Amino acid sequence: MRLKSPWLSVNFAKFTLAAAILAVLSMAMVDNLAGAKQETGEQPETITAESLKAMLQHFGKVEKQEYPWGWIRWMMNSKLDPNSKMTFGIVFVKPNQTNPMHVHPNCEEHLYVLSGSCEHSLGKEKVTLKKGDVIRIPAGVAHNARTFEKQPLKAVIVYSSGDRQFKVVEDKPAE
Repeated sequence: MRLKSPWLSVNFAKFTLAAAILAVLSMAMVDNLAGAKQETGEQPETITAESLKAMLQHFGKVEKQEYPWGWIRWMMNSKLDPNSKMTFGIVFVKPNQTNPMHVHPNCEEHLYVLSGSCEHSLGKEKVTLKKGDVIRIPAGVAHNARTFEKQPLKAVIVYSSGDRQFKVVEDKPAE
């Protein structure tokens, strides 16, 4: 008789919840894009074997961009798929680290915490984010994340543009 591991069940539940949340976000964005296409008369994108190669990215095959504070894997954007209207990534911030204060002038960001926690500066405000939390960061608002002493942060980051712009600003919150 083979026993199920509680660890596997818990991790599967976490993965399923994260996938469901991302599916809902994606469907909402697709609905918005579909509505915009209907209003402008654009035809839906045609899926071919060749276009599917750009549309599908595998986590282990996507380049990890290393930084002093951690790493990001860009899973989807208009560089990987020219038809992408969103940017999607996985970010990892090492324990007791801070990414630079920055803005995205052309798009909003949604950050969903998969594991760990952080203090997120957003404009003049600071909030603590923990596993399961999501935050929307409006375009042009200065923000960054600071992890705590012993715990890294792993999060999904989604942007409303396939060509996410990034600009470092001063190391203090915007006024």
